[in-house]
Amino acid sequence: MVKDYYLPKITRFSRKELRSVFQAIEPPACLVGGWAVHFLVNPGFERETGREYIGSRDIDLGFHVDPEWGKERLRNSSIGKSLNRIKNLGFVESRFGFVKHIKRKTGEEIGEEEAGKLPMHDVFEVSIDILPDTTELDLFEETFGFRLPAEPLLQEVFEGNLKKPLSDFVSWELPQDIYLPTPELLASMKVRSIPGRDKNYKRLKDVADLHALLWYVKDYREIREGVRELIPKKDLQRAEEKIDRETLGKVSELLEIDPQLIHNSIRRLTK
Repeated sequence: MVKDYYLPKITRFSRKELRSVFQAIEPPACLVGGWAVHFLVNPGFERETGREYIGSRDIDLGFHVDPEWGKERLRNSSIGKSLNRIKNLGFVESRFGFVKHIKRKTGEEIGEEEAGKLPMHDVFEVSIDILPDTTELDLFEETFGFRLPAEPLLQEVFEGNLKKPLSDFVSWELPQDIYLPTPELLASMKVRSIPGRDKNYKRLKDVADLHALLWYVKDYREIREGVRELIPKKDLQRAEEKIDRETLGKVSELLEIDPQLIHNSIRRLTK
């Protein structure tokens, strides 16, 4: 079941790591992904359902990268400094960022070699995915030795005004230039990620998050118009095509919400 990927034990560990990560990284930076959704939608979701919105197992961080920077400027930028500091927290490099392996029963952090020797159901991972705001990453790859997936919509955070201080949503102190995207921007990112998801549970979580952003943060028409201004209709249609009845049923189980409500909130994006 998809819920097994978001058990409270896993999301609590991830949330603890989230705080440590933000105390370590160099701003400006932007929290995206599942934790960003959680902080934005939880007040409204909790009011309507009496339950806390699901957390996340992964931590997704966005950074500004200027294609005109040289290697030295890149190393000393917020993304360059943050890459080193995340390693110092015990995370190891992975395909799109960093990962930490944890024994499911005890919560003990273990190394990659030991994790590989244990059955998959005895270990869970907390990943940190790093997302630059540009696709022009040749120099980044040359400097750091790996290439990251990009999210150009993050330019609306770092060069625009579609952002909120994360400090408004958490109880711990943070610099003002640690951000959350606005719900319209984050929903647009979710729309664009759904068609390309190769892991079923991540696609289901994206659909759940998209519905939650559309339904529990502000007036539906306002957020719908905001999404339509940010991404073309073809992106909305591609996402909708990937959301079949089986997907809606599983998302309904995850959120404990009527599948027809989820279907309607997403379908109306394209109407």
